[in-house]
Amino acid sequence: MIPPVVRSSLRRVLAACEFSGYVIPQGWDIYYQIPETHQDPQIYKNPERFDPDRFSLERTEDKQKVFSYIPFGGGIRECLGKEFARLEMKIFAALLVRSYQWELLPNQNLERTILPFSRPRDGLKVKFWPYEGESSES
Repeated sequence: MIPPVVRSSLRRVLAACEFSGYVIPQGWDIYYQIPETHQDPQIYKNPERFDPDRFSLERTEDKQKVFSYIPFGGGIRECLGKEFARLEMKIFAALLVRSYQWELLPNQNLERTILPFSRPRDGLKVKFWPYEGESSES
């Protein structure tokens, strides 16, 4: 829900508009933050909770409003590498889950620090080991 690299962006207002009772003049630059969109309780039920099922075909919380889920940007400025990145993540996750056991090491401060990019304060220390009987080549 919190993109690790690009957390925000700027857009220029093409035509004057109103947002939450405020008039935004044409030509102004608007700064938006992606994590705030991804954690909006008007869009996502329990947004602070890790819940991959929110993206399932049965729930599709991310599709209730346009641009509700924008880790790769949106519209004409959407990241060209989005589908390749998704494929890489699926392959990595499948290999990791199939080939290794892992555990989160204790006594870590997992509170997020924002700059220069979003990450847990103490990093994310995890111990990995291959499943018993598995060769490192599988």
